[in-house]
Amino acid sequence: MEYNHTMNLISPSGYAMPFELPESCPLEITLGYGKQSHPLTGKDFFHHGVDFKVTPHTWLKALATGVVSGIASDRQKGFNITVNYRNYAASDNGSFDVTYSHIKEAVCNFGKNVKAGDNIAVCDDTLHIEVRFNGEEVNPLEFLTMVRDNLVVNSQTQMQGNNPEMATLDFDVHTPYDSQQAEIDQMYQRFFGRYMTDLLMNRYKVPDATETRLRDVLAEGADSGAYYEHAPSMLNPLGLGARSFGLIGRIQALLTHDFLNYLALMHGVFLSSMSELDKKKLLTSP
Repeated sequence: MEYNHTMNLISPSGYAMPFELPESCPLEITLGYGKQSHPLTGKDFFHHGVDFKVTPHTWLKALATGVVSGIASDRQKGFNITVNYRNYAASDNGSFDVTYSHIKEAVCNFGKNVKAGDNIAVCDDTLHIEVRFNGEEVNPLEFLTMVRDNLVVNSQTQMQGNNPEMATLDFDVHTPYDSQQAEIDQMYQRFFGRYMTDLLMNRYKVPDATETRLRDVLAEGADSGAYYEHAPSMLNPLGLGARSFGLIGRIQALLTHDFLNYLALMHGVFLSSMSELDKKKLLTSP
């Protein structure tokens, strides 16, 4: 299915990963989602979930606030449990149904309300996960990436007095300011608070030409399908991916240029590498 903005799961109890691994054990996916070759017969087939190798007796945990909506056993999936994770965003009726198969035993009953991190079952040596959003199949890895991103953001926002770092996406994006980024970062640390305050108080106005360019770039991204390449999350609300790198670079360049424009106009501060001609162009450019 195509991703959209409603697919970012909002959970009152926070978020958790489905199981914990010892630090010495890497995550091992034994069979991915989509078209696969059967490991025994070599025949191609479509795999509707993702298989993880787990240590027997590992606890299976609830990913978010939800309710146990199914407990069953069949020849293909073995013993399995399904949890419905409702999206608690305002005016959103969306929900994810996550089915965990090949488990050893369930430790909760049908209809039980669960919260992030609750133990819901005991794993065997393989955990098969399938995900559906409002009945439509979703790549479980995309869903789990969204949960992980939300967990990162949620953990940082709960930190008090510890100077938490802002969660960011590590995209390979480049701008004309790359060689001066270290100095620009120092300027951000010193002046960004004032920049935002002056914007909110209307003491500084973004030039009309800059606003127009930003709108044009954002509209271009929508027209080209650059948004929702991946399931959206708190860390990546537009679901941006590789096809948006050029777009992000252009937006970042425009925002950096506006910040430098603000510094020049309001504080008389310029990059050390700027010539007198560069300064004049910055002060007079629309």
